[in-house]
Amino acid sequence: MKRRPAACALALLLAGCAAVGPDYAPPEAPEAPHELFAGDGLEDASLARWWEGFNDPLLAELIDQGLANAPTVEAAIANLRAQRALRESAEADFWPHFTASGAYEWGRAWGRGATGWEDGLSARGDAAWEIDIFGGVRRAVEQQFAAEARLAYSLQDVRVSLAAEIALAYVEVRQYAAQVDIAEANLALQEKTAAVIRQRANAGIVPRYDVVAAEAQTATTRAALPTLRKNLIAAQLRLDWLTGQAPYATQARMRETLDLMSLPELSPKLLPNELLRRRADVRMAEEDVRAQTAAVGVALAELYPRLTLGGSVGLSSPDLSPWDSYTRSLSLGPSLSWNLFGFGLWRKRVESAKLTLEATLADYRDTVLNAYQEAEAAWDACRREAERTQDLEDAEGYSAEALRIADQLYENGEITVDDVLSRQSGLLTAQEALVTHRAQLFSNAITLYRAFGGGWADESPEDAAANADPENTPQTPLLSAIAAP
Repeated sequence: MKRRPAACALALLLAGCAAVGPDYAPPEAPEAPHELFAGDGLEDASLARWWEGFNDPLLAELIDQGLANAPTVEAAIANLRAQRALRESAEADFWPHFTASGAYEWGRAWGRGATGWEDGLSARGDAAWEIDIFGGVRRAVEQQFAAEARLAYSLQDVRVSLAAEIALAYVEVRQYAAQVDIAEANLALQEKTAAVIRQRANAGIVPRYDVVAAEAQTATTRAALPTLRKNLIAAQLRLDWLTGQAPYATQARMRETLDLMSLPELSPKLLPNELLRRRADVRMAEEDVRAQTAAVGVALAELYPRLTLGGSVGLSSPDLSPWDSYTRSLSLGPSLSWNLFGFGLWRKRVESAKLTLEATLADYRDTVLNAYQEAEAAWDACRREAERTQDLEDAEGYSAEALRIADQLYENGEITVDDVLSRQSGLLTAQEALVTHRAQLFSNAITLYRAFGGGWADESPEDAAANADPENTPQTPLLSAIAAP
């Protein structure tokens, strides 16, 4: 009796031994110059809900609706829940496992000594508890926890991407709507001009050529409208799909001009190391390193012996006799198993796990470099596109003034109709270029926010996995949906 407490203490001591394999350490990211993305804006608060900076309530409403209803978000939440269940199942290996079995038999034997039909009853209970001496179970749990954290970041990545895609589709809808308005306005102007020229030709003031030339340009502008309307409908349907709605659900609420949106002041303040703490894809790659580091420990644990404490209780009777004649059994004791000979199987698995870890580290560095590239390219695109604004606005103003002067000169007979039609075409081109430019400004800003991981609150890998627990979801609104049954 005195040996049992000592045995328990020994088991607890062994369970507290250090786990085999390397302990996880955050991988080193490739260095980048500090001047990357340096500026005066894009604070964390504005990044979390960057779409509100455009001062468009409908845009904010559609993004919130998409984040709440989109099937892609629901799928990411379901995947996270499934992985959490796997992690919890791995944690169950820390505790004893109990099994029970029972059987009732009724049969007979033939031949010498047979006694006819006989009844039999047996019951058995077994318990086994593997003492995690070398940390194989701990490493397996660590691996599952990293996989869960990765899916938590994957959910964030889905939300970031979805918010950006909804905003881009929204801008595209309004761009095509504005282009349709411009084409219709120019068509009305050209039809009016053609009618005036037709009257003057009937009066013999201008030649028939002027009428034909004006009608040709009018027909060309009219022919462009169906394509623009087709593009508008396609963009509208894409916006409906991204927000998790049926076709044309948002059509009645859309505005028809980009002028009502305001462009936020874009000047990134984040340095490269801050960028890495925000981007979900970088954190997912980091969790891959964490999981593979634990996988090395899991493989190494197979090289060491396993100690299991087991026991069983049994009860049996060959003929359903009274209780006092039942056979009872009880057994307790440790068992040891060891993969001594496998012809290199277990060591090759360790080698494979270590090489896979090297590949995972290389993938992490590649993800970091890609993050640098995307963020810097998005920031440069914002700056370069903004440099075109004044020239394009001037081009539209000068084109409108040139058309006004051309109309007067044509009335006075100082220029030909080709000059007037050329000015009309030039105005249409300038207006379309300005609308396209404004849409590109908004698209570049959205891409920049996306490149910086905007769209969710910053948190550590441990918080991401911990907040995936339904009991802790109030700590982070981005994972609040996971708590739903």
